[in-house]
Amino acid sequence: MSRAHRAYVIAMCAIIGGAFAYAACDWGRWPHLIYLPLQGRLALASSSPVAIEYLGLVAWGTGGACAGAVVGAALCRALPRTWSAQVYRLFGAWAITAILLAGGYFTWRLWPW
Repeated sequence: MSRAHRAYVIAMCAIIGGAFAYAACDWGRWPHLIYLPLQGRLALASSSPVAIEYLGLVAWGTGGACAGAVVGAALCRALPRTWSAQVYRLFGAWAITAILLAGGYFTWRLWPW
């Protein structure tokens, strides 16, 4: 497997893992960092009507991207030969799908009902 193919697989796995963790932490109500701007502190539970949850979502997304990159590197190490073009396209399609599903989830949450 060439260096470019390895980098592509690792990047696509990182995108998939990051998009999954970013959406799953909100959907599953996983504990995450919340910034309380009126009190000027970070917390794990919101005790204020004004709370910014984005920092925790980004932290989970970053952790998921790191985990996905590790999985992609492990896949490349376990199967070091060059894969078919269909496999690379499948990784790209799953990465695009993960971004669309995460974006769709947060768009649906904003819908007024």
